[in-house]
Amino acid sequence: MSDEAEIARLEEEWMQAWVRKDLAACERLLSDDFILTSARGVLMPKNDWLANATWTFHCDRFQWEDIRVRLVGDDVAVVHGRSHQTASVAGQDWSGVFLVTDVWARRDGRWQVVARHGTGPLKD
Repeated sequence: MSDEAEIARLEEEWMQAWVRKDLAACERLLSDDFILTSARGVLMPKNDWLANATWTFHCDRFQWEDIRVRLVGDDVAVVHGRSHQTASVAGQDWSGVFLVTDVWARRDGRWQVVARHGTGPLKD
């Protein structure tokens, strides 16, 4: 499997783990230095993301509409994606279309996401 295909597969695995609240899978896929720049204007490190994925973020459905993986070195990839989700954050509807940029790094022979930036929900 090519690195691009592997990262696209890992993106799907991560988001489906989020929907299922499979924190062990999420923890494995996120690097220890992961940080999210959220669509709500929050900088959130890995531990906060994992805690929020359990209690604050609820996702019933997540689907990639478009995903593009670009290798920018032997061990770094940037993912540009457009997704649709049915979700809530702290009880507020957070459903819709989002643009997502992820940065992945290969460390010790495995890919992990080190950063995510999300924009949305977008207006139809």
